[in-house]
Amino acid sequence: MPVVVLRIPDGSALVYIEKADPQVYFRIYELLTYKKDFGKWEKPESLYDPYERTFPVGVLPRVKKFLNSKGYRVRVKDERQVRGVKLNSTWNENYIMRKYQQRAVKKALKEKMGVLSLPVGSGKTVVGLRIIHELDLSALIVVHTKELLYQWADKVREVLGVEPGIVGDNKWEERAVTIAMIQTLLSRGADKLQNDYAIVMFDECHRTSAAEKFYQLGLSLPQVYRFGLSATPWRRIRGEEIKIEAVVGPTIFEVRAEDLIREGFLAKPRFEIVTYESSMPSFSERYKELYEDMIMNNDERNRAIIRKAIELARRGHRVLIDVRRIEHGKILKGMLEKEGVKAEFLSSKSPNRWEILEDFKEGRIPVLVSTLLKEGVDIPEISAIILAGGGKSDIMTIQTIGRALRPKKGMKAVIVDVQDDDPLLFTHFLERQKALKQYYGRYYDMEMNLKTKKKVAK
Repeated sequence: MPVVVLRIPDGSALVYIEKADPQVYFRIYELLTYKKDFGKWEKPESLYDPYERTFPVGVLPRVKKFLNSKGYRVRVKDERQVRGVKLNSTWNENYIMRKYQQRAVKKALKEKMGVLSLPVGSGKTVVGLRIIHELDLSALIVVHTKELLYQWADKVREVLGVEPGIVGDNKWEERAVTIAMIQTLLSRGADKLQNDYAIVMFDECHRTSAAEKFYQLGLSLPQVYRFGLSATPWRRIRGEEIKIEAVVGPTIFEVRAEDLIREGFLAKPRFEIVTYESSMPSFSERYKELYEDMIMNNDERNRAIIRKAIELARRGHRVLIDVRRIEHGKILKGMLEKEGVKAEFLSSKSPNRWEILEDFKEGRIPVLVSTLLKEGVDIPEISAIILAGGGKSDIMTIQTIGRALRPKKGMKAVIVDVQDDDPLLFTHFLERQKALKQYYGRYYDMEMNLKTKKKVAK
């Protein structure tokens, strides 16, 4: 049996091919080549560097499996040393690990690399912190928003009893556990990090829109222990999405939302649809103009959303109206206030967003309109979400509605989508429903799905 020797040098996130038949190089090149989207055309790009004969450490399991299937025996020479300092963390006993969380941690410690797929509301952050606690070594946690930066910092203090470092939001203060924004590390350079970290952990690692930045940073960080946390890596690998795997490895643990709903860890969802009739169609050929006409400035659509929000608030729900444009959010806020409903609009540009969030959490504001609460922001008080922004992104849909799926006594989590009449926008509605069906399995409302199919048939 022919042998392929792969070497991972110390301090590197790359794997070098040291010994192999000539055809192996071509096979690995083909395996790690994908089509990069440049708008109207695609260009092949490969994660394999034929000049250096290297590929990223995250795809090592993929390469090994492929070569084994072709009859090769693979020998890996891993020369990396685990660096970092002892953490001496103390676990907050109020955080009792659930069985699925324990399994996730055990798998991570065994594999040393990979993505942990845990639904929104399942305690991803706690799992990540438990991994750090079990290894008891210094860690770098990479996030992409200010909200996540400070949310993680609060959890590190509360759960591990450790004062965290902050890199981002005009701060660069490193400690044994440092929370860092990816934008800051890229702009100033990861080589500016002063501490040795044994672990690197990427939160919300599924963000394929930022795959290039994620890839660039990931390959500059040499840690042996490297993990990705995500609620939605169940999407198929295509195009640049493989770059996420290249940095942190394949999905090594996954628990489904429907399993956690059945076990009572997540609230049972109720799916509803808002329908309306537009007074006149849009003749816009460009999507931007169509969106403005048929979603943002559509009076009939907006009134239907407002009616549903008021109805839910009167039933005792804390309601989030999710929008994609700031202008749309301001329109809906104004309409709610005209109906005598206290509401606030929240975006990344809101100067008083922490006060607004606190007022919403405490119930002083029953309805919150926002462009912000897509990923990572933890507001368990939300019990109903209206997807008012349209669009077809399955990841964004799941991330948004996951904000409502926390158990609440005597109340189901209500997920409301808007069924648009325009043919293109209606296909986007179907894409969102398809994502819900895939993610929530048997808890997705089949009766509603059948109604949707009847409309398509017409």
